[in-house]
Amino acid sequence: MFFRKNHIKDERIANIRNKIYKEMYILVIIICLISVAIKFYQNGFHLEEVYTEWFIFIITSIYFSYRSANLGIYSDEVELHDRASGMSREKKNLIIGSIIGIVFSGFLGLNSAISYTDGIADGFFTFFLVFFTCIIIYVPMLSIMMIISHAMMKRKSDKAAARQLKDLHEDDGDSDEKH
Repeated sequence: MFFRKNHIKDERIANIRNKIYKEMYILVIIICLISVAIKFYQNGFHLEEVYTEWFIFIITSIYFSYRSANLGIYSDEVELHDRASGMSREKKNLIIGSIIGIVFSGFLGLNSAISYTDGIADGFFTFFLVFFTCIIIYVPMLSIMMIISHAMMKRKSDKAAARQLKDLHEDDGDSDEKH
């Protein structure tokens, strides 16, 4: 699979094969999500129980991002998204990073209020203290990470697309002719 040449030249077969790979990837992710849910239900909410699943999620996401940027597809996807959507990809990444930071902060605040307090008033104080402290830390950090990763992937994808266009132009044969 990795080191042998693929001799399939039929575009229809290649597209169907890619569709099968996509479905297989989605199936693996769904199985990982089900595994995480079952482990959390059986053993409680302990991240130590789901390291393998987190590893699969993170590695597949990084690999997909890296390959789409290297092949020049990411900048095309961003351009298509920006044309079709009323909100740019950069703005969506900023909003998504903020929402993830707020939800994560709420989770940490709730966990601290439940685990480390004795009374209701103390629980509310601890929740809001942890919640707002985490918002100050995580919202900017996650938003900046989303924006920087988008900019890096877009730049890498633009370079790959320009390189492909240059290679296509060089292979055209017109550059050798004199007019």
